[in-house]
This record gives sequence, structure tokens and C-alpha cells, in this order.
Amino acid sequence: MTSTRSGPFAAGDPIEFLQFGKAKPYLVVLKEQGTINVRGHRFPHAELIGLEPGARVTSPQGEEFFLVRPTLARWIESMPRFATTIYPKEAGPILLYADVFPGARVLEAGLGSGGLSLALLRAIGPSGRLFSYDKRDRSLQQGAANVAQWFGEAPSTHTIREADVYEGIPDLDLDRVILDVPEPWQVVPHTQHALRRGGILSAFTPSITQAHAFGNALRDSGRFADLLMLETIQRPWKVGRRSVRPENQSTPNTGFVTFARHVAGKGEAGEASSGERRESAGDPAA
Repeated sequence: MTSTRSGPFAAGDPIEFLQFGKAKPYLVVLKEQGTINVRGHRFPHAELIGLEPGARVTSPQGEEFFLVRPTLARWIESMPRFATTIYPKEAGPILLYADVFPGARVLEAGLGSGGLSLALLRAIGPSGRLFSYDKRDRSLQQGAANVAQWFGEAPSTHTIREADVYEGIPDLDLDRVILDVPEPWQVVPHTQHALRRGGILSAFTPSITQAHAFGNALRDSGRFADLLMLETIQRPWKVGRRSVRPENQSTPNTGFVTFARHVAGKGEAGEASSGERRESAGDPAA
């Protein structure tokens, strides 16, 4: 379950065209046939297949470019989408503050275009399992396609379900639950038996009112502790040889990510969840 990260370029690989001190990288997916038009400079796909990352190519107009594989962050920002995806500035904090570890069983509700799915699949590794829920046909198709494009095939560790997380969570013994849905507070009751004790529930929300409502639902449940809420803001800068300044953007893109630990509720102190039994048998999750 790994994308091709080394060796010569092959058909189906995402690649980027770079130039020294010029326009932003140009990302394309290599094909067996056809021509790539990079801002007026044309390159046959067949001539790029087999080149090594870092190779220099020259267009018919004499313009030089360098070819590299995109980072996962760049692919998430550039891949096809029909709806707003979770971008790297949210995915990074989610992976670290939700403590997504190799071998974890993770539920992601809101597959979307698959941006967070890619980050989660890399974090859980070949021994983990990711369950992605969505009820929108277009999301199920586009998200699955973007994940398969990056990895070269549909990962065996990824299960995509056409499901409404507001109605329940059929997958049990989960280590982490990550939500990207408009009303994450509706999901809190369903985590009681699906998320193991000590596990982490997290939600991304674009507005503070949504984050506030989610936080209140966590408190009211009596089953979540260590509540943490963060605002994610990213401000890119333009760095020249003689000057530096922020990139031109009217308002910094922002969002909110919330995290909480699942603990025993009242009257449950003596009960062991399936997740705790698995931990006692040697599972490394904390």
C-alpha cells in the first residue's frame, strides 16, 4: 500500500514541472500517449516516461524545466475535487493531535475528495485499517479515484462505505474517529460502543459555532475528557532575493479542529470495552 516514491516515472504517476524562480509548479498525471501543455510549452508523455526524478527537460521553445514527484501535500491541494477537502494545514494537526499511529483502526466520516483519507492511510501504514463513510455518490467516486491515483491502486487497508454516520457506526473497536460533517454533534452518541475507551474523537468544522456545538455535545455526553480546540490558520509568504512579504490574499483561510478522549461514563468504571480487551492482549494504542 505505497505509491511509487522512487525510480523512473511511469504512466499513471503524478509529476510536477519546476522552474528556478518562476511560476508555481505545474502538476500533471503521466499517460501512455498524448501531449502535456505546460503554459504553452509542449512535451509528449512518452518522452517523460522512464526519466528519473530531478531530470531536466527542455521545451521546443528552449525553456528548461525539472521533473519531480509531488509531495502528498501538493497532491491533496491539486487533485481533482468537487467539494472543499481537508487541506494539509488541517490534516497535519489532525494526525498529530489525534495521535494517529501505525496499525490504528480509524473511522473517517466525510470522505469528500479523499484528501484526509490519503494522510490517514499513510499514517496507519500497512497494518492499520481506515473506514471512510459518505452518502454522496460523487464523493464516493471522486474520493476513491484520488486515493487510487496516488497509491497506484485501491489500498487493501481502505474500506469505503456508502453510509450516513448520523444514523450509526457499524464498524466497532475503533481507535480514532475523525469527522468532517456539518453537524458532528449528531455523531457523539454513536461513538459510545464504536470507539474504544482511551480513543480519540476529532472533528473539523469551518465555523466556530459548529465547533462550539460539538464541544457542548462532548461535555454533555459525560464520556469525553481532555477537550482541545484549535483554530488553523496558514499565511504563505513570498520570499524574494531582496524582500519578503505575505502572499496576496484578502482573508487567511481558517478552520477549527476539536479533539477529546473517550473515557468511561457514569456506572461504567468496571466494564471493559472490546478495545480495552484488545489492548490488554498487546495492542500498542494508548
